[in-house]
Amino acid sequence: MAGGGEHSFYALPVQFTQGSSLVRHLYIKEYSSSEEGHATIPKNCGLFVAGLPYIPHDNSEVLTDLFGAFGAVERVAVHPSQTSAIVVFTEASSRRKAFKTAQSAKLVQLILAEPEEHYGLKGHVEAHKALFPGNDILRSQLDKWTEDFEAEEERRKREAAAALAEEGWTVVKRRGGGKKVSDGAGAAVGSVAPAAAQAIAASRKEQKVVDFYRFQQRDKRRNELVDLRRKFAEDKQRIAELKAARKFKPY
Repeated sequence: MAGGGEHSFYALPVQFTQGSSLVRHLYIKEYSSSEEGHATIPKNCGLFVAGLPYIPHDNSEVLTDLFGAFGAVERVAVHPSQTSAIVVFTEASSRRKAFKTAQSAKLVQLILAEPEEHYGLKGHVEAHKALFPGNDILRSQLDKWTEDFEAEEERRKREAAAALAEEGWTVVKRRGGGKKVSDGAGAAVGSVAPAAAQAIAASRKEQKVVDFYRFQQRDKRRNELVDLRRKFAEDKQRIAELKAARKFKPY
């Protein structure tokens, strides 16, 4: 018991895991319907429960089963924080049994099924490990990603080729040799749609403009280098003249 009187808390020892030495304590006290205007709570049937531990189960169902050992439970209202709740018994004698058990420090067992996923500290550890899966797993994931990417690229190429064929374009393929008619660049000659010809011409024009700008950039850098060398030579000559006039003071 955490204190004396009508509103004292009592520590109820509870065990949730079979064969475990871990014992948790829920703190219970009387709950009056007048505290928050719950007029529907029968007299002497309300129980306030604090100190709810984190468990990967529905707290309302767990508390219904747990306090059902003392008598029929009408309903359970769990606080949004999941750390406290109100248990309402159908009879006042059930609440008295709960207090009597807590006063005698008698252990109450409610064995919960183990969850499929890890939780608590172990859950955090497993989540941290998942961030660093190791080289073998990373290599496997990377290989899978590469295969999927190459397959997707191949699919896009096939769809693009099919779309060109539907529009009446003849795909031009580069070849290594043979006696087929070819142009000067070594490509097989075929018919090309006007739209494709315009696109090729625009691309070549853009390439020429880019090359022209690159040529200007090279000239600009060359001129800047010449200016730097000229200024260096002038500075070198000026320093020599100062030394000769014994006016040069390095420190």
